Amino acid sequence: MRSLLMPLLAVLASAAIVDRIAVIVGRQVITELQLDEELRVTAFLNRQSVIRDINSRKAAANRLIEQLLIESEMEVSRYPLPGEEDVNQYFDQIRSGFRAAADFSAALERYGLTEKVLKDHLALQLTTLRFIEFRFQPEIDVSEAEIQSAYERETADLRAQHSEAAPSLDASRDSIRKALLEERVDRALDAWLEQRRKRANVEYQDPTLKPETHGE
Repeated sequence: MRSLLMPLLAVLASAAIVDRIAVIVGRQVITELQLDEELRVTAFLNRQSVIRDINSRKAAANRLIEQLLIESEMEVSRYPLPGEEDVNQYFDQIRSGFRAAADFSAALERYGLTEKVLKDHLALQLTTLRFIEFRFQPEIDVSEAEIQSAYERETADLRAQHSEAAPSLDASRDSIRKALLEERVDRALDAWLEQRRKRANVEYQDPTLKPETHGE
């Protein structure tokens, strides 16, 4: 009986949340139910308990705002959106992490989710990755001198810690280049999102979701 009650309680808990507007992003809105859904999907993917404290809600609101901004830019700039096949492959990858189909279905029920809801969120994640791929990666590169400098810093740290012999530059080049590229792409994306937020005029109907600013 207890196993039957758990999915019902998860659904009732989410249904108890009033579906009012939490954030306005330009002409689009994020509701409290969408926010709670994001929390449940994130917890499901991380296989953790659903946490609804202030910090978790702020982080979820931030992710949804970024997804709206990116999705809007993808449509305006006509970047190719991920197709159904891409989403299904990602979905199958998540499902394959469970021992059996029944375990996967049971997990969805515990978090009050459906396959469609999960696929919708996975599509948004893929949209973000696709945007980064088309918008930033072609513009960013790393020079050999920068790779050399990063290698020297890393090996110096290893020597200072009396660690075992460091790998050669040739063996480390690809991993260092990838790390530097990811770091620069992240910075470029953060700068772009900050500009887009200002232009989109983000309004927090729920003031507890507003991120802290320097000086507060």
